[in-house]
Amino acid sequence: MTEQYEKVSVSGKEFETVESGTYPAELVKMPPIQTSYGPRALWVFLPEGEDIEVAGFTSLSQGSTSKAMEWARRILGKSDATDEKWGKDLKNERRPIVGWGEDELKGKPCRVVVEKYWDDEIEVYRNRVTNVLPSANGKGNATSLRDAQAAASDAAASDGDPGATASDPDFEDIPF
Repeated sequence: MTEQYEKVSVSGKEFETVESGTYPAELVKMPPIQTSYGPRALWVFLPEGEDIEVAGFTSLSQGSTSKAMEWARRILGKSDATDEKWGKDLKNERRPIVGWGEDELKGKPCRVVVEKYWDDEIEVYRNRVTNVLPSANGKGNATSLRDAQAAASDAAASDGDPGATASDPDFEDIPF
C-alpha cells in the first residue's frame, strides 16, 4: 500500500528594487508593525513612474524632534528642511507640531531618498527610504523628477552659473 502525503514546495523570492536616488513620490499606506524595538510605523511610498513600493520605518513618537514628526511636516508642506537631524539641531527655531498618520498623509506628494542595499541575511538587494523631503515645489503638487531637475538647473543659471553664455538674457546687463 502506498502512503499518501503532502509535498513540500518552496519558491525563492526576488525583491524588485529601484536604484538609489531621490524620487518624487506619494504615501500609499502606513500600517503599524511590531519590531524587536517595539511598535513602529511603516511608511510605504510609490515613487512616480515606478510600480515598486519603497518603505521606511519610524517610531510612533509624538515628539517635535522625532523623525516621524519631521517627515509629516515635510509631506504637509510645513517644513522645507532636508536634513536628517529632524530639528534636533535647531536652537531658536521651532517647527510646528502636526498630527500625522495615514489619514492625514496618504496621497500627498513628497520626495523620498531611497537606498538600494545588499541584505546579507537573505542575500538579495532591497530598498529602504532613508529620508523624506518636501515636494519639489513645496506646495503639495507633485512634479516629475525631470521637471524638478530642470527647475534646479534654471535656478542655478539665474544665480551666476559659470556655464552662462552670451545668449542668456542677463548678458547685456554686465558692466564692462
